[in-house]
Amino acid sequence: MKFFYLLLAALWVSSSHAADQQLSCQKAMLYPEVEHELIQQHPAKVSRVDAHTLEVKHAKGVERFIDQPPHEALAGTHWFYCGYSATQKVHLIGHNVDSLFSGIILRHSDGKTFKAGHTILMSPKGKKFLAIEQQSGLDGEDWTVYKLYGKKLWQGYAGILSTPVKNEPVMVMAQFVNPVWRDEDVLEADISCADIIKGKATLAISNIGKAAPRWSSKPNC
Repeated sequence: MKFFYLLLAALWVSSSHAADQQLSCQKAMLYPEVEHELIQQHPAKVSRVDAHTLEVKHAKGVERFIDQPPHEALAGTHWFYCGYSATQKVHLIGHNVDSLFSGIILRHSDGKTFKAGHTILMSPKGKKFLAIEQQSGLDGEDWTVYKLYGKKLWQGYAGILSTPVKNEPVMVMAQFVNPVWRDEDVLEADISCADIIKGKATLAISNIGKAAPRWSSKPNC
């Protein structure tokens, strides 16, 4: 019985850590009830003052995020609450500007904000994070790796594009999906070719300043 309770505790810690490691706005941006549920998890810190005003309290004061018209799906500026990482003590705030779905992180200790994406994936030690953005109408996502509260380390299209040829459009050969951190310096993703997984690609972030990081491997799509 003791082992059973220890196992449950380990599973709870593991699932809590996983939830803390990734925050996403994808559901909160679409469904008000999802955003409401996330807000209710931190009612002392977060509130939606009205339909177009989000308020987040931090250790040094209050930040208000106010939507700008037109209040339409792909026009104007809109803010959404997307969750809190207790480990890193940051809030993820969705930030949609016209057709760009993105976000920021707000540091609870002082209210400072930093560029992020509609989804963030923290590295194991929390020193870096992957930020995911999406431009409506474009095939695929843009990924960026940042130091936490620091500089941009890498940015690029989440996939493989065809070699540009004069007078011909650039084609998407493959997309990267299901990103995970293998360690503090290596990001890994599945390679999707027409929705079929064909191998994995890795991105090493450890040699910043020596050479531009590049994804490994090219799939046979």
